[in-house]
Amino acid sequence: MHLQRRLRAAGTWRLAIAVAALDLAIVAGFGFHLAGAAAIGSALSANGGVDPVALLGKDLGETTCPTAPLAVGKGTTVICPDWTGVTTRGGTVEVVSLYGPGNAVIDEFRGPLPEGLTWGQSLTEIMADLGTPIRITDAYGTPTLVYAYENEVYGSLELRFSGGNRLMRINACLLR
Repeated sequence: MHLQRRLRAAGTWRLAIAVAALDLAIVAGFGFHLAGAAAIGSALSANGGVDPVALLGKDLGETTCPTAPLAVGKGTTVICPDWTGVTTRGGTVEVVSLYGPGNAVIDEFRGPLPEGLTWGQSLTEIMADLGTPIRITDAYGTPTLVYAYENEVYGSLELRFSGGNRLMRINACLLR
């Protein structure tokens, strides 16, 4: 009985150390991201003159932007200063997310937006320009329009709006 308590205490102690080390690694990685530090790899920091949406379907390889394993699935999250991405286990970019002004973590993407969109456009303006989406949801608490494309590098665009119905985020996806 006494030995069982000691082993349980030792196991709890090891688990606490592992969790603390993991937390420290996550905080350090996020700190490097905010400080602008870079990992060894190709020059994909910020958008570096590259349209991140053009990376869809390509092998990202190594990047100067911090990466982290997905919480669900077997891919990786890429966190650049003004865009994020999701890659497969093999490094193929599946989703690129661009953020408008006012995001607490990611800077505003200042490059050209897909389909000639502009940050802050209203939901009604976008529907007038792009037509009726294939789906309209409010799964994230604010309106989200989903458009499908055949002849673009992106198979679909998910447009998320603020509470004031202004464009605030674009997810460009391979999925059609």
